[in-house]
Amino acid sequence: MKLKSALLGLAALFACSGAWAASVADRSPFAQGLWWDPSRSGSGFEMFNAAGQVMVIWYTFDEAGRPTWYTAQGTQDSLGQQSWPLMKHRWLNGRKVQPVVAGSLKLTPANSESAEVAWEIGSQRGTAKVEPFIQSGVVNEIDRSGTWFDAANSGWGLTLLEQGDVTGAALFTYDAAGEPTWAAGFERGSGSVALSVSSGACPWCAYRQPNTVPAGRVSFDFRGEASLTLRDRTTLAMASGLGIDGANLSQLSRPASMRAADRQLASFDAAALRSYLAAGLLSTPVYQGVDFSPPPAPTVASVPPVSSTNLQEAGVDEAALVQSTSTHIYTYGYSNGTRRNPTVRVARVEGGGASAKAVGLVDIGTGSQTPMGIAGLYLYGSNLISVHGSQSFSYAYAWWTSGAQWTNGLTQVEILDISSPEQPVSRWRADIDGYIVSSRRVGSKLYLVSRFTPYLPGFTFNAYTPAQRAANDEILATVALDTMLPKARVTDGSLAAIVQAPQVYAPPLGSRKPTADLILITAIDLDQRRIVQSMAIAGPVETVYVSTDNLFVASSRTELRNTFGTLLPEPPMSRTDMHQVRLGRESMSIVGSSTVEGYLAGNPDQAPFRLSEHQGKLRVVTTSSNGIWGGEQRNRLTILEPSTVAPGLLKTLSWLPNANRPQSLGKPGEQLHGTRFVGDRLYAVTFKKVDPLYVVDLSNSSDPRIAGALEIPGFSEYLHPLPNGLLLGFGKDTVPALDFGDGGQFAWYQGLQMALYDVSDAGKPVEKQRLVIGKRGSQSALLQHHHAFSSLAMGPDLTRIAIPASVSDGYAPMYGSGPSAPFPWAYSGLLRFELRGSTPADARLTAMEPLVSNRAIFGYPYPSYPAYPDPGATDGRSVLFPNGTVFVGNGQFWHQGESGGVTGPF
Repeated sequence: MKLKSALLGLAALFACSGAWAASVADRSPFAQGLWWDPSRSGSGFEMFNAAGQVMVIWYTFDEAGRPTWYTAQGTQDSLGQQSWPLMKHRWLNGRKVQPVVAGSLKLTPANSESAEVAWEIGSQRGTAKVEPFIQSGVVNEIDRSGTWFDAANSGWGLTLLEQGDVTGAALFTYDAAGEPTWAAGFERGSGSVALSVSSGACPWCAYRQPNTVPAGRVSFDFRGEASLTLRDRTTLAMASGLGIDGANLSQLSRPASMRAADRQLASFDAAALRSYLAAGLLSTPVYQGVDFSPPPAPTVASVPPVSSTNLQEAGVDEAALVQSTSTHIYTYGYSNGTRRNPTVRVARVEGGGASAKAVGLVDIGTGSQTPMGIAGLYLYGSNLISVHGSQSFSYAYAWWTSGAQWTNGLTQVEILDISSPEQPVSRWRADIDGYIVSSRRVGSKLYLVSRFTPYLPGFTFNAYTPAQRAANDEILATVALDTMLPKARVTDGSLAAIVQAPQVYAPPLGSRKPTADLILITAIDLDQRRIVQSMAIAGPVETVYVSTDNLFVASSRTELRNTFGTLLPEPPMSRTDMHQVRLGRESMSIVGSSTVEGYLAGNPDQAPFRLSEHQGKLRVVTTSSNGIWGGEQRNRLTILEPSTVAPGLLKTLSWLPNANRPQSLGKPGEQLHGTRFVGDRLYAVTFKKVDPLYVVDLSNSSDPRIAGALEIPGFSEYLHPLPNGLLLGFGKDTVPALDFGDGGQFAWYQGLQMALYDVSDAGKPVEKQRLVIGKRGSQSALLQHHHAFSSLAMGPDLTRIAIPASVSDGYAPMYGSGPSAPFPWAYSGLLRFELRGSTPADARLTAMEPLVSNRAIFGYPYPSYPAYPDPGATDGRSVLFPNGTVFVGNGQFWHQGESGGVTGPF
């Protein structure tokens, strides 16, 4: 075969190079492996490319229903342009004979995971829409999938599939008369596959489900990724001279190590990046190192106790709406209590929280046009840092996948000196093109993740008229790459591109269309007050998780909604790409990429809690289906770590459930709610009618297991670890729906619920206490964001806890009756609790007098409603002091002293 000699030369080249640089130029035009038409299951194609050549093996049936196979081969440049001869093979007198032309085949890839096959056999012709045959979302570290042949006795061979713990094989060979035939099988495990011979419908025949007959087994003794010995234990009657048993096979297709760019992030050169962004602009749908002189290094003084921002990871600071020292509280100002302003309000706290009052107001940004859609504050030494910027918006989180929705965004970072705490002074500001997605502070480095789509004057997204398309082509023909890259401006007014082509990487696209989006990662040194590092990943972003050493970006390969926010049909398998970026003192670097089955939480604020890094391993919890599609929800835990064998790949260590541990996180139909990783444990809550709390033991990362489970009423949306083997859950109380012949398939939400669990014994979690606050209609900011939770340790056996809430209550519902009836709003403010006890045995929660910011005035027919938006249900935060509590919402402060009296707003 021409392809055989080309591949041998390519292998020699690879052996001499010592390393394979992943570049977008090296990407295959289609995913190599088995492809199929789901509407005609039972037959399919093996497709691969190398050295400018493409080969297709077609597993199908003849007009009598017997299995047969063909091959086709052509140049990669002719894909979609030319038909290739379709060859039929025979075996005669103990050897292969010259194949004959049986027809033609034309392969036209739409993207790497979608293609059209047009064929002609004799007088028959047809087309098929095909896609990769995916049995698992796991990317194997050593992946021996591909076509294998015996170089010493060619003419027959083996197509092998390895996906996670699924192994498949299709043996293409010859029957006793020398006619082509094949047998195939798939099973969990490795090293051996049971085969079956099928009879089915020919390509031009009316489709019928194939009938299969067992045909024995084949097993493989692998020697690396490109050599194996085949053991034939089949019952097939085959032509003489094949010599299958004991044959030494080599890969005819490219091993995975030679396809690095297909499995991980790949780099651009300037020309390739320009072409990529231009193509992305054309396919994007539309929805209705800068320097500065360093200041003196700040110092951090010890301070009396005060609650701090509730963080997901210790040592990784997060932007918060409220920041505080022992004497001052900082938050953003609001107009009319509804619109965030480019101002910072300051409150002074005295006597360890005994009193508080507003004392300062300072402008930030560039004036009234400063984008404040998303905003958060950091405290670092004598610096107050504001990260604020534009917010993109569209229906039902669909804006996260809309590239056109992310043009003309701006992210601002402003560093204010609070050496005089009541008079913050701006010292440095950076304006960065793009919309802020997330940020974290690790030590003196502030890491920003933003999303940028080029804006070209006159360019029309989703152009549909000939004039619009022609105008777009004219613009893209002359636009410079620099015009399509994000810029940064700093205090002194200098302007510079924040990334160049070598710092931009592209993930494998799968079935996704190219987009012009860039996920921009920028590092700012807060001591030196300058941008020191930057890089970008092409494509959209769903969530960001940061540990002290690494930053992880997650992006779904599956579009869930269309341009109008309408749910698309459920995919056969949803997958999410994970990219790991190492955070270094001098530079950031790509560690590796992988794919996990399922998708993360739809709420971008909750999704980071589905990820955790521990001892160099990334743990991910995903969902593979959803009740919105009407199917059975399947939750999955995957554990990854950087591969030492395949650089640039995150190796899948394990997943749960699996063949050895089939118990799932959740029963059929239960949705995943609160998740929390703590050390070598995962706590997860699923819910349908009751709340199963699962405790997953992760101490053996190669074999995670569900150690214990507890079923209780209600559910927890947020889980908070406490010392001494305790866990706090916050969510809602529920009442199961009555069974009207459907099994009572849901439950009615009631009041807010706080639950205290003893998880000191992972195998026997115990609910120690459950408190219910309010009735149906009650809401809390903590159901939306973990920063709404505040706690302060007052001693070894006393911790105070505060949670914003909008509470509905009363003797009678507003209308209706039973568990579905809502109750009127009663009050808003801050729920306060004390947790006493130093061991699980004596730990107990006690409700304290709430801090009420607004109370209903009862009258006919209903009580008054809270101010909109109600901070108790949305953005309310609190700061706890030894001698008092401050509630912060919509730019206002309320204070409650130890005596219980409340003052405010001020």
